[in-house]
Amino acid sequence: MIPSSWDNRHLLSITWGYKFRRNWELGLKFRYQGGAPYTPYDLNESRLNYLSRGKGVLDYSKLNTLRLRGFNSSDLRIDKKWNGKKISIDLFLDVINWYLASNADVPSYTFKRNADNTAFLTTDGNAIKPDGSNAIPVLLNNDSATPTPSIGFIIEF
Repeated sequence: MIPSSWDNRHLLSITWGYKFRRNWELGLKFRYQGGAPYTPYDLNESRLNYLSRGKGVLDYSKLNTLRLRGFNSSDLRIDKKWNGKKISIDLFLDVINWYLASNADVPSYTFKRNADNTAFLTTDGNAIKPDGSNAIPVLLNNDSATPTPSIGFIIEF
């Protein structure tokens, strides 16, 4: 049996909230997700077809045989509410991934480029061949740690 793309093995989510005086609220969410399976690239086919396709070719004979590392993250939200007789206003600040946890993603297949990112580097110093045989293949890790803040308001009437 082959693991599906959504087989993370472990999923955990914890939500916590606290109400302070004067209608201030604090919310915290933590989540853990086990590593998802993914399919590696066929390095030979990727090299031959990268210039025409612009991406690597997956090796489906090894479908979902590799697995990303686990991931955890936390979100933080602060609310201030004002309640009237006919209207309620909630102003909030929400920060997703507030402690900058890095999230692993499937590596990207490409060819090595020069420092200016204007041309591919080659093993022989000549122009890249159409079949990519003189290219230098590279797998780029996609580990990002980006917080996403948002400010908003909710009006209820």
